[in-house]
Amino acid sequence: MLERQFERKLNLEKRLKQHRIPGIGISAFSDSCVNWSFSMGVVESGTKIKVNKDTLFNGCSISKMVSCLGVLRLAQHGIVNLEEDVNKYLKSWKVNENSFTDKKKVTLLNLLAHQSGFIDPDGSFEAFNKNDIYPSLANILAGKTSYNSENLYVKYEPETEFIYSDAGFCIIEQIIEDVTGKTFSVAMEHLIFKPLGLRRTFFWKYSDNEILKRMNIKRCDIGVGHTANGLPIEGKQVHYPNLAGSGIWSTPAEMAIITIEIIKAWNGEYSSILCQESACKMLAGFGCDKFVGLGIFVPQKNGKLAMVSKGWGVGFQSILIADPNLKRGVIVMINSDPGKPQEESLIGEIINEINDFYGWSLFL
Repeated sequence: MLERQFERKLNLEKRLKQHRIPGIGISAFSDSCVNWSFSMGVVESGTKIKVNKDTLFNGCSISKMVSCLGVLRLAQHGIVNLEEDVNKYLKSWKVNENSFTDKKKVTLLNLLAHQSGFIDPDGSFEAFNKNDIYPSLANILAGKTSYNSENLYVKYEPETEFIYSDAGFCIIEQIIEDVTGKTFSVAMEHLIFKPLGLRRTFFWKYSDNEILKRMNIKRCDIGVGHTANGLPIEGKQVHYPNLAGSGIWSTPAEMAIITIEIIKAWNGEYSSILCQESACKMLAGFGCDKFVGLGIFVPQKNGKLAMVSKGWGVGFQSILIADPNLKRGVIVMINSDPGKPQEESLIGEIINEINDFYGWSLFL
């Protein structure tokens, strides 16, 4: 089979050793179908537990793409309006009005596109320290925790600049909880994961073992994060108080399923979660930066559109890259922080090899 030929050409075992990466999962799709998924390596260095198709990786900032889908679903049901002042939906915390919001209100659209006027304070939105008390969303937004040291406020006129912001997605998470009356994890389960029949994808809050039981996930199924030297990180896995920005755990195959649904909707085909209008909004350049969509990046090259979502955090790195016109793409996830961006890490090598072998032209 062609996939076996590609596996041999890729020589993953050698590359993993060369890059000191314990484990990897890869999934490729085309024409609305997952073509192949394969994995290699171990869940944790120094053990014999193999990475397999069901091994979970922390997707880190790929969370933002999935969180966007939750917002779009709520908009499709008329629960939120993407262009409305978000203070209409926020209950436990409010955006303070100032001269910038007098000119342009904070909306779900500009929050999703990192153009809402919020700038993350230095050192904010890091991984949770298990010795701390787990912070509430309202306290994070109010600047009452070590995860965000200042009450968030709008620092520039919305939609005049692109500044990547975890703070914006913390606000999105609060909105989803306030309008649904559910925890963010449960709300996303009902909005996205259950309609797609996903059983290995969830937003994992620290100490929430109930979700593992409900999804029949064992600890040995969960990837352990590693440093660039191949050593396990302290605590094995990390958790982020800002779930909407960094809290997703999944497999490459299930991330492929989610991506396929977006592309189907964008092309006017039936999707279980999105209508075409929502998908087109998501993949269209927004506001002042046309390479930024909603919860995702949409770079263009020679008139061709790509959709890209990257995850990079403590102990893990990943990428989702797809061509919505040709309906194909790749998801790569590793249980290592290689200390360099995806373009320069093993992930970038794999994307290049896939392009070369299959004649694809996926680009970042």
